[in-house]
Amino acid sequence: MRGRGIEFYTANRRKPPPIPYILMSLAILSLFYPFSHQELMILAMIMLWLGLISLLIARPSSFPQVKNLIKLAHTYQAKAQYPQAERYFCQAIYLLVSQKEFAKASELFEEYFMRYRKIFSPRIQLELCRQLSQRGKYLLSARALELLIKDWDKVYKHHQKLLLEQAYLYLARLYGEKLDLPSLAIDLYFAFLKRFPKSPYRETALYQLQILDQKYKLAV
Repeated sequence: MRGRGIEFYTANRRKPPPIPYILMSLAILSLFYPFSHQELMILAMIMLWLGLISLLIARPSSFPQVKNLIKLAHTYQAKAQYPQAERYFCQAIYLLVSQKEFAKASELFEEYFMRYRKIFSPRIQLELCRQLSQRGKYLLSARALELLIKDWDKVYKHHQKLLLEQAYLYLARLYGEKLDLPSLAIDLYFAFLKRFPKSPYRETALYQLQILDQKYKLAV
């Protein structure tokens, strides 16, 4: 079944148009026909525009591929074949991310995470969490960030540490500003300062702590 997934990933790519052959013919023609300077300039412009059009037309469309992958994921999920379903979910999400369709990727990630409780690499996951928050899915975003922080040393320690620092701060802001959990936010900011004493985000964390401290005192 692994080969079938690759087939769905590539089957919907558009075939390249004949424009490159037209460009080649024009280039060969220019070698034998004595064009004037003005004619050469016009020919060059035509070749440039045809090249740009060729690139736009040949660009693959991801949406049919994504639909096929999601359909496969749901099919295997209905059969309780969860490893296969998970693989197709991941392929669909990665494909959307590669096309910079982060909003759609976050929608699919929501379904994926609710079932499998797994996350993606730190850079991708941070962007997915931002998209989730923009859609008002604050708790889901927080749960994914909690898992990222929890598994960092075991799974993601070879990644750029700055991404972990961003995860700490983003989760703390979700706690404090969106989920009304100021005590958790304060604890996380202190944990951040202890773990990353030389972080470039240190001043940001201290500032947010000051704001939370003032709000917390007013609330009490």
